[in-house]
Amino acid sequence: MKAARLLAPTKIEVQEVARPQLGAGEVMIQPMRVGICGSDVSFFQGHRPVPYPFLLGHELVGRVVAVADDVTKLAVGQRVVVEPNYSCGTCSFCRAGRGSICPNKRSMGVTVPGCFADFASAPAEFVWAVPDSISDVDAATIEPLTVSVHGLLVAGCSMGDTVAVLGCGVVGLLLIHAAVRQGIRVLAHDKFEDKLRVARELGAETPASGDLAKLWLGENVTTVFECAGVSATVEMAFASAPRGSQIVLLGLSTAPASLVPLRIVREGITILPSLIYDHPGDFSRVIALVANGTLKPSCVVTDTFEFASIGRALELASTGQSGKVITVISS
Repeated sequence: MKAARLLAPTKIEVQEVARPQLGAGEVMIQPMRVGICGSDVSFFQGHRPVPYPFLLGHELVGRVVAVADDVTKLAVGQRVVVEPNYSCGTCSFCRAGRGSICPNKRSMGVTVPGCFADFASAPAEFVWAVPDSISDVDAATIEPLTVSVHGLLVAGCSMGDTVAVLGCGVVGLLLIHAAVRQGIRVLAHDKFEDKLRVARELGAETPASGDLAKLWLGENVTTVFECAGVSATVEMAFASAPRGSQIVLLGLSTAPASLVPLRIVREGITILPSLIYDHPGDFSRVIALVANGTLKPSCVVTDTFEFASIGRALELASTGQSGKVITVISS
């Protein structure tokens, strides 16, 4: 089969490799469309080490081409998406419903081979059939949408609330989309005007930059979502969140960020982490919301590339100037 293997930072080639073996409890999938994620970009740029050569990719929609003998929930020919973080299900965190922080978690395209290839295998427990009402491009963006919806669930925001979103990348824009569809007012902030334009198209307000603390206090912001994943915006959230509000961290900044603990404590500001999603509830919830037309995650897709041009697709995604970039692997 053909697979796009990362050979070194910024060097990726489509090569002929052996087809993966189908293990017990697994299904074999022929990917149709695969989205490029920030983690793919991080590996591509060499910011995170991987054992070269490595197969990236985890945001896919495809068709089942084979199932293990012990798999009964799926059948050959079904169109599916993959929940690509495989929690163990047995540790204390999984048993407590916190599989997103499972220390034994395996992740497609991160700790195990990904799906930038003609075929990919995945545990059947984490493979979800998608109804015909969901288009291929919407299906390929269900995974990042689930990250954003999980953030809203963590925050517990309600209709009529006003929230702020720092960072209008894919996760931030999908969070805006999901929030606005729930009747939540959103103030969006980003340094790129084209991303703010998309935020406005999705229903957010984009006030002029200035004193965020004063703005958010005056607008009664109850939750600040940090979605940029850089220390500057984390610090901005810590410094500007209104008294009694909460800060939800969805961005994955690896750099230190400073805060004033006294202010956080004295003003009753809550800091909440939101990592990926919980299995199995979040994926089933989001698939239903996309199937009934409530959410349309393809709204953030800006560029589509053929599989042979996956290097160009990763280069574009690496600029940070695009929305969701999709690679078409098969029809």
